[in-house]
Amino acid sequence: MSRNTKSQRFWQGKGFYLALALVVAGAALTSFLAINGMVEQLGSNSTSQHIDGEEDIWMADQGAEVDQKQENVPIESSSSSQPQSASSSQPEPSASSAAPSASTTQPAVQEPSFTQPLDGKRLQGFSGDELVYNETMQDWRTHNGLDIRGSMNMGVQAPANGTVTAVYEDPQWGGVVEIECQDVMVRLCGLDRIKCKAGDTVEMGKTIALLGDIPAESGMESHLHVEFTKDGKLVDPENYF
Repeated sequence: MSRNTKSQRFWQGKGFYLALALVVAGAALTSFLAINGMVEQLGSNSTSQHIDGEEDIWMADQGAEVDQKQENVPIESSSSSQPQSASSSQPEPSASSAAPSASTTQPAVQEPSFTQPLDGKRLQGFSGDELVYNETMQDWRTHNGLDIRGSMNMGVQAPANGTVTAVYEDPQWGGVVEIECQDVMVRLCGLDRIKCKAGDTVEMGKTIALLGDIPAESGMESHLHVEFTKDGKLVDPENYF
């Protein structure tokens, strides 16, 4: 019998068992490889992955630790870290030093320098260089004073404190009194029953005469004629009343 025939007989008797052994070995190898792969995968996962929520828990612990540490840190007040302003470091001024007294802020009330010598309506004013018609004299002339209406025998007062410099009777202006008051000369015309004389000192508001006639202006209502002279020049009496 040849070698080929013997070999065929050998495998024909044991072929089933050999095939079974190969299947078992293949299955064992496959199982081993699968288990080994799973072990390696589990090992790598255990080192590279962490349990869900573990990072959040760690961060929460870290935050709590930081908060706890900051709670123990003392907070410096702004007054100790920043210099105070000049206004806060200096004492507030007292009421007496901050506000001046009333006597220094409010000027003392002064009495008027002049008062109207007759309480009445003003009829005709000072014309200056302008000519006005005089009905009594029937001509054009300047009106050098202020006419104040009044009734006959009405009291006439001194317009200011002063000294009487002249008392006389004028054919055109009637009874006349001249008073030096401060820096002006006051001339009152149309007086009667004069109660002062030259050299007398008169006080503002004191009666010095009664109202009479003015021949040069008799065509008008009864009135007092007042003239003011300063530095030798006639000025408007309205500037002083």
